[in-house]
Amino acid sequence: MNRVIYAVDVGSTRCESGETPNFAWARVNPASPGYVAGSSDIMKLADEIIRDLRGRRSVALGFEAPLFIPVPAESSALCYGRKNEGSRSFAAPVGLAVATLGLHQAAWILRRIADSCGVSIRFETDIEAWPPSESYPILFCWEAFVSDKAHGRTHVRDAATAAMAFLSAESDLAGATAINADRPLSLIATAALWSGLATDIQLLHQGTVVIRPDEPFSGEVQPA
Repeated sequence: MNRVIYAVDVGSTRCESGETPNFAWARVNPASPGYVAGSSDIMKLADEIIRDLRGRRSVALGFEAPLFIPVPAESSALCYGRKNEGSRSFAAPVGLAVATLGLHQAAWILRRIADSCGVSIRFETDIEAWPPSESYPILFCWEAFVSDKAHGRTHVRDAATAAMAFLSAESDLAGATAINADRPLSLIATAALWSGLATDIQLLHQGTVVIRPDEPFSGEVQPA
């Protein structure tokens, strides 16, 4: 199955005329990994994903924002981060803000996809679903965690870093997944259910792949 990889650096799409948003995305085709394209235009992102899915390409779509959170059994464990998050916890003020904004933007993107592609694709977060093998396209959502030394000079380069890290890890996503949680509540599944792309409420209990790059992308990012 043909496939492409997208990564989104979640940030505000609001900006004054002539300014660049704090939002960006990048796309890489595993068949041509030397060419990475990116943009700060969220509408163009949705259109490109829809074009790929309509072209019968499966899409791995990553968001640099927490896509699931733990819901512990004991109250004493509330307000703590996920395993291996360190100081960049989802429960810290920055993490909470990015999680909310990521949910907001993911819901918008998924609804655009649902309106255009409907039941012709399947939404997935199960680690076993990628790389795809089905004869019909899937939309596989995953989480990027770009922090510390992996940060680049621009938002679009951070998105490229995440996309290329996923490409490098896709043969062993289970081994590459850096962060997990007991009793996860999936924010991305909430967005997918709201959008109409998914109907299985069991997805709400499923975590996602989390890719945490060690270093920034050093190549060129072409305008998308």
